[in-house]
Amino acid sequence: MLENKILILDDEEALTSLLKKMLEQEGFRVSISKDTVEGYKKILKLKPSLAVIDINMPTVGGLELSRILRKDPMTKNLPIIMLTVDSAESSKIAGFKNGIDDYIVKPFSNKELVARIRALLNRVHRRSRERVKKLEHDGLVMLLDSRTVTLNKKQLLIRPKEFDLLYALMSKPNIVLNRDFILENVFEYDIITSSSRTIDTHIKNLRSILGPWAKHIVTVFGLGIKFVPSPK
Repeated sequence: MLENKILILDDEEALTSLLKKMLEQEGFRVSISKDTVEGYKKILKLKPSLAVIDINMPTVGGLELSRILRKDPMTKNLPIIMLTVDSAESSKIAGFKNGIDDYIVKPFSNKELVARIRALLNRVHRRSRERVKKLEHDGLVMLLDSRTVTLNKKQLLIRPKEFDLLYALMSKPNIVLNRDFILENVFEYDIITSSSRTIDTHIKNLRSILGPWAKHIVTVFGLGIKFVPSPK
């Protein structure tokens, strides 16, 4: 298995101790931080493969830390799983808007956490192994190896989920991707338990990032969305 470093940011010592032991048994290297200030420093120093962050952290909350990480070029692509006690849909949508990639509600099973971590890491690793290393259209360039996007030679700050969504669309021009396909193949979520608003949030985020270029991302009412190239 690829060496995957996990950073856990949570101030519940009993929980972090249990998670560290469990994840290490699964083959991960685990570091722990009890506050977000120290955690941010560790992320910059250790460069973990993924961060598990509790939303209710002292000093700086988990959502605010996510915003900070997404604005920093060094950490903007770090996969983030948010831990929360709030199962409300509005709370989850707020998390996605602030750059998290997945969430898990406390209390949770160890197997569920491991499954979500592996799914998110596998998606990142799979994208890095894609044969197509570059996608380009109308001034927008996606580089798969570095997971960067530039528009008219200016790099865009794009989150991992929006990157994967844009890649799925651009790699299948003029093909409508329905919501079930996106949930299962782009985000790897459970189709039954996931809300369609999850997709709406990510599409809105992507269009906001792309600005005028977003005209190429077209909603097909009742079916899904597709990437429409300009006529040559």
